[in-house]
Amino acid sequence: MAYKISGEENKEIALSYLEVREKQYDTKAYVDFYTEPNSTIATIQGVMVYVASPDPRINPNYLGPASLEEMAKQIIQAEGPSGPNRDYLFQLDEALKQHGCEDSHVIDLANAVRKLLPETKPSS
Repeated sequence: MAYKISGEENKEIALSYLEVREKQYDTKAYVDFYTEPNSTIATIQGVMVYVASPDPRINPNYLGPASLEEMAKQIIQAEGPSGPNRDYLFQLDEALKQHGCEDSHVIDLANAVRKLLPETKPSS
């Protein structure tokens, strides 16, 4: 999923927010965006993305290869400049569903986190 931000002021506001939220452990990159899995022609060129660094010197919170339960445990304990990571995960899960872009890994991870939190229950 990609978002186009129109208007210079809106771009500045969005980029300012993203720089705070993402810059702590991520690297900004520009990539081509494809809407079809087997397409060889990019739908949009130069889409800005943030990529988490696996380098522990840059990103001490990078878990590396891990089970769903290990990831869920880390998410429950983690908090960044924008708040608890579990809130971000739950909001991502909901936003993807609202856009018709359900991601089985995000759904499974959100449900694993919910199972470990006493006040929440897994959703479908």
